[in-house]
Amino acid sequence: MPNKLGRELLLYATTTSPSTATDASDYTLVGLVTETNLNRSRSAIDVSTKDSGSNSTFIAGRRNETVSASGIFDHTEDAGYTALSDAYEADNGTIYLLVSSTTNGDTEWHGTCIITDLSLSFGDDAASTFSMSAQVTGALTEVTGTTT
Repeated sequence: MPNKLGRELLLYATTTSPSTATDASDYTLVGLVTETNLNRSRSAIDVSTKDSGSNSTFIAGRRNETVSASGIFDHTEDAGYTALSDAYEADNGTIYLLVSSTTNGDTEWHGTCIITDLSLSFGDDAASTFSMSAQVTGALTEVTGTTT
């Protein structure tokens, strides 16, 4: 299987529950994204006892997943950024995200998230940029995608 270039995976967003979680036509492309990150972690629960001796013993705890992205901020034309901003402004902060390529059979991820950070940066003699972090609520679903 060939390696995928990161630029082939696109970020899509919507503030309304999509009819088909993996159909990009239910989402708006977040344009001008330069980086998208899917972060997964799991807590480890210490179940050590006196019988464990010098070594700790652990069992698996809850999983925790986040999605973050950054890119160039377009002041006039990015409806995808507007969806992120609208979700942040909403009382529940909910956004539905899809990370997908345009190639049939590629892995894609989708889930319901809560926007936890949405930042803009306007540096001197620099492009205007944005960054976003979202906490996945429930599970981030990984599937084999169809052409988007």
